Amino acid sequence: MTELEKYLADYSPIAELNDLIWTSFEKNTDSIHFLKAHRDWVEQNSWGFGDRAFHYMWYLLLRDDVLNRPDPKLLEIGVYKGQVVSLWALISSHLHSSAAITAVSPFESTKPWFAKNFVLERVMRVISRPYRDDVRSASLYDSENYLDSVRQIFQQFSLSEANITFLRGYSQDHHIYQRLERQCFDVIYIDGGHRYEQVAQDLTNYSRLVGANGYLVLDDASCKQPGSKFWKGHESVSRAVDEWGATGFRNVLNVGHNRVFRRD
Repeated sequence: MTELEKYLADYSPIAELNDLIWTSFEKNTDSIHFLKAHRDWVEQNSWGFGDRAFHYMWYLLLRDDVLNRPDPKLLEIGVYKGQVVSLWALISSHLHSSAAITAVSPFESTKPWFAKNFVLERVMRVISRPYRDDVRSASLYDSENYLDSVRQIFQQFSLSEANITFLRGYSQDHHIYQRLERQCFDVIYIDGGHRYEQVAQDLTNYSRLVGANGYLVLDDASCKQPGSKFWKGHESVSRAVDEWGATGFRNVLNVGHNRVFRRD
């Protein structure tokens, strides 16, 4: 039995276990030199978000399962500066394997009017409560060419882009989904638009593209998950995930605000 299989066999969504997994995965990230070096660089250069523990989560999923499959295919929705896609490529390289990676993102800032005009606090005071988390979930990223940023982190770690397909646009865009709807992925990581409607649409559209025994990993989705050691994400995302129903999937692991589902 692999280490991943042991975690999945023993997993139950209780506070003590969620906290233990988060803290142990954080330590395990630092025990593997290339995971530590990658996460250190990301933190020192403000190249991404998420928890340090996620690096070890991805390492386990890829090492113990996904990279052992024939022609593995991975999809990330919402790339920002490329922390996750570069990590996938880095893990593959160190394990002397490869995977076809697709990266969907607008690769540019899409600040809404209230963020551009520095009146977010004023908006939060006047907007009705049900919509406040949608405002908090809006993109507040600075204006820059994020595709250049992705390529910079690949260069920093001497990674090839040969197996990467970049799709510029939003996951809800018809032309993006049209490019992907006939494909089957071993891993889909959803970290795109955080408004309830965006997450719900991504779940409907992209969950069907996960192959048998494949993984659907959802970021910022643990608001109702027990535990006290980790940040739990956004209410809008968590609500969309909780209401999704996960038909045909099982929630096999939670690592901080990342929830891991596997297709039956």
